[in-house]
Amino acid sequence: MATIAKHRAILSFTVFAMFFGAGNLIFPVFLAYESGREFLPAFIGFTITAIGLPVLSLLAIGRAGSLSALASRVHPAFSCIFTIAIYLTIGPCLAIPRTASTSFEMIKAATGTSSQIASVLYSAAFFAAGGITALHPEKLSKRLGRILSPILILLIAILVAGIATEEAPLSSAYAGRYSGKPFAVGFAEGYQTMDAIAGLVFGLVLAINLNALGIKAEEAPKEGLIASVLGGLLLLIVYSALAFIGIKSHAIINDPSNGADILSAAAANISSQYGRFLIAAIFIIACFNTSTSLLSSCGEYFSHLCPRISRGRWIAIFAIISGIIANAGLDMIISFSAPVLSLIYPGAIMLIATAFIPDSHRLRHAYRLGVGLALAASALSFIGVSLPLSYAGFGWLIPGVLGGAAGYAIDRKSFPV
Repeated sequence: MATIAKHRAILSFTVFAMFFGAGNLIFPVFLAYESGREFLPAFIGFTITAIGLPVLSLLAIGRAGSLSALASRVHPAFSCIFTIAIYLTIGPCLAIPRTASTSFEMIKAATGTSSQIASVLYSAAFFAAGGITALHPEKLSKRLGRILSPILILLIAILVAGIATEEAPLSSAYAGRYSGKPFAVGFAEGYQTMDAIAGLVFGLVLAINLNALGIKAEEAPKEGLIASVLGGLLLLIVYSALAFIGIKSHAIINDPSNGADILSAAAANISSQYGRFLIAAIFIIACFNTSTSLLSSCGEYFSHLCPRISRGRWIAIFAIISGIIANAGLDMIISFSAPVLSLIYPGAIMLIATAFIPDSHRLRHAYRLGVGLALAASALSFIGVSLPLSYAGFGWLIPGVLGGAAGYAIDRKSFPV
């Protein structure tokens, strides 16, 4: 019994470590700072896309077996294109580079260095270490779950305790862009963590670590569910702590440009000498965890897609590409990621949701119409076509749901569901 509890704790911390990276640190803090009186609905919207969907995506992959298998329910050609797009987005094109650029921003704040040479050297060392660790996905639960995640949570707790005494009531904050539609804006902010689509690629890594811990195949679905839910609970606890920092930070910083600025100010408020090193350590550990998990997942997938190139070489390729893009800077990466994610996320959400319908592997029309119309609507909204709920960022919702429902009705006529 003690062994089972130990394994569940390790796997839960591993799930937390895989998801909790750069965006997970900066976005909840900035949301809390900006939303003011609208904080609660904004935070609820954020947690749905930043916690609920990632957990569901892990479970959906557990049911389907892989992202390719899940996406092939729409069409084999779609599966190839969409899966590659997901892996590249969550991998070397956006998410992985962001881990290095975000953590380097904190090093700049701590040390005062800002040279391009320092950025290049840091990203090279960061991705070299991450690439080496990613070569052994079966050991991630030991390295991330047992060691780095507990350290990370402890450091965040120190940061929260250091700012807890600041007096900054919620009413002193402003609502800004959250005015009138806090839930919708918070929901869209959750996209920026990239965790729902990350979950689609992390499912394979979780399965590898379940096997590495000696968990039997018949017990794997249950243990995967428990680890995913407990990992999500850890995310909720840490997000709440970070939001608390954002609320309290009105007393120590004015007009921050992002959550990284707020966290730097909070750390400096604890100790002008050591606070910035504390926040740098938090960012480095969080970003390293996610970067390693993503490099491992991408290497695993592309080595199966193109076996002529070994898994280790794919990891090296992606580490090099990520290092080059990381040196373009955090602001550029974030500005580019928002429109890309707004296009991809609706299709991913419909794909995840449909996976939980009974006998979903047989629902070809439900997948094709639901996912297809959601993606089409997101593309129309992207180019400026106004659809119902587009003002709130949900222009894809009605077409996607109606398409999925119509497809389900067609499927029911073909066979009893």
